[in-house]
Amino acid sequence: MYKRIMVPVDGSKAAEMVLPYVEEMATKFNSDLALVSVAESATAESDHLFRAYLKTVQEKVRAELGEWGAKPGTQVDVEVLFGKPAAEILSYAADKNVSLVVMASRGRSGEGPWLLGNIAAKVLRATTKPVLLVRKEAPAEGLQHKKLIDRILVPLDGSKVAEQILPHAQAMARVLKGELLLFQSVEPTTLALTGEGYGFISESTIQEENKRREEMSEQYLDRVATGLQASGCNVSTHVAAGAAAEQILNFAEVNRVDLIAMSTHGRSGVSRWVFGSVTDKVLHAGNMPVLVVREAEQ
Repeated sequence: MYKRIMVPVDGSKAAEMVLPYVEEMATKFNSDLALVSVAESATAESDHLFRAYLKTVQEKVRAELGEWGAKPGTQVDVEVLFGKPAAEILSYAADKNVSLVVMASRGRSGEGPWLLGNIAAKVLRATTKPVLLVRKEAPAEGLQHKKLIDRILVPLDGSKVAEQILPHAQAMARVLKGELLLFQSVEPTTLALTGEGYGFISESTIQEENKRREEMSEQYLDRVATGLQASGCNVSTHVAAGAAAEQILNFAEVNRVDLIAMSTHGRSGVSRWVFGSVTDKVLHAGNMPVLVVREAEQ
């Protein structure tokens, strides 16, 4: 699925924290890699400096790919682009048959070279390519055992848009030999529409309605899980009550999730689900890697 992975780096250690994830993905998917830097001024000096930097990163990645068990001769290209970073990243991804963009972004710490609201967000809003955002360094235990992505959380809201993440999650689970955790959050109801408008209803009726909605969520996730299990994936389902973004982040932290995989709507960029700005909140508030796939054009 990921034949060519693009990795924008800017010379900072923060940007390079994506490399272990890139190396795992490239090893397991037999992907080619493209290491890219963007210089805003097209001068001979900047070209030389960026190429020297990329050469160093290229040698580092090639050595580490061997440690991950990548096939000999895995292609690791380098390219210096000139112009506005977001525009050049988008153009390269579109023109060079890139199948995944992996970028550093910030988590709760506020650290990182490309902050959401700047380059990473611009890329997310405009690209048609899947984007993997990494917000902190890979865990030492995962590096030691050479397995960073094992438990993959897949939030679903019952919509076809949200389900467009499933082929990517399925491929990751099968190739990386990981587990899919299908998740849906149900916001408890407190009001109901009566003949005279909205009004308070009895506690027992509220409990029955919330139970019904949770059962519907469980049935929906079970149907999705059955299809994934038929393809050989290890899948579990989970329903929680509460605000979607908060429940996604809480569940991910408590259950030691390694990656959150989510879809977004089309040209509006970061998703506005029926839950509200769920993907947006997860991207800004969480610290773990997030794979974002944009809704396909109709």
